Amino acid sequence: MTKSNSATEIYAAFRDTSDGNPLRIKRDKGLVNNAKEIFPFIDDKCRVVDFMPLDRADEAHKEMYDSDHALEVYRNFLDWLFATFEEDETAFRKNLIERLRLTEGQKVLVTGCGFGEDLTLISELVGSSGDIHAQDLSKAMVLSASENFTHDTALFSVSSALDLPYQSRHFDAVMHFGGINLFGDIDQAILEMERVCKVGGRVLFGDEGIAPHLRNTTYGAVATNNNQLWDVEAPLTALPINAADIELSYVLGNCFYLISFSPQDGAPRMNIDIEHKGLRGGTARTRYYGQVEGVMPATQERLYEVAKERGISVHKLLEDLINSELKR
Repeated sequence: MTKSNSATEIYAAFRDTSDGNPLRIKRDKGLVNNAKEIFPFIDDKCRVVDFMPLDRADEAHKEMYDSDHALEVYRNFLDWLFATFEEDETAFRKNLIERLRLTEGQKVLVTGCGFGEDLTLISELVGSSGDIHAQDLSKAMVLSASENFTHDTALFSVSSALDLPYQSRHFDAVMHFGGINLFGDIDQAILEMERVCKVGGRVLFGDEGIAPHLRNTTYGAVATNNNQLWDVEAPLTALPINAADIELSYVLGNCFYLISFSPQDGAPRMNIDIEHKGLRGGTARTRYYGQVEGVMPATQERLYEVAKERGISVHKLLEDLINSELKR
């Protein structure tokens, strides 16, 4: 890759996973960190960076996709999958990518990129001014993807999705489809996708997982007998607390889940100090943080009677009674 300013800038997406610091280009050899450790380019165009470190939990995942016949097996599976559900693969992928809501000039990361089938479709939306990065644990997959997609400003990394070598809040969109069920730590993989996505950007991921309404049907039994991974539940509980605009859908015969969300700043906003109208009264804050020792049912009944007589809420009555007693 020619080291023009724009080409050099795209390398700024990378970071050292050990300390989070940016990496520097070392001629045509690779990227170097502050400890002078080199993450080498493994192709002649300096587009593929090998980060090497591997979480032990993903050893089996890597071994499967780097085996001698991995590429052929993977392609055969995809052909079978789309034929089984009578879906046009290109049309399906276009529909998938539309969920990212991409516009020209944006920065996109595809994790678990496989052959890189989605990259050309993404480039049509972000244009020549957009930046595209693709990552996979398998060196064979990444090299194949880089050969299939020759976009000038596309870069690839051989790395772990559990510790992505990319700067936080760098990408407008992050996408992963297929394979996440095999990750050693699915929760961590989702958190990493969220970390590298900008606030207000879009994260999209999906994998095998039959829709709940089909699990106890003959259809579901046939599907999960054929592929046990189709029995996996969509990992909604793994979403970060700051996930907003969450969408869940099922595709490919309702045997695959799709989850998308936008990171926001902090947890969802909820004003817990709005007063409740009615006899009980109080706020969400007082009802949660202000719970006191329980009383006998007869005492509780009397509290409600007195509150009605005085025309105030039980919350206000308790506040008055307790504070009055505490002042003695």
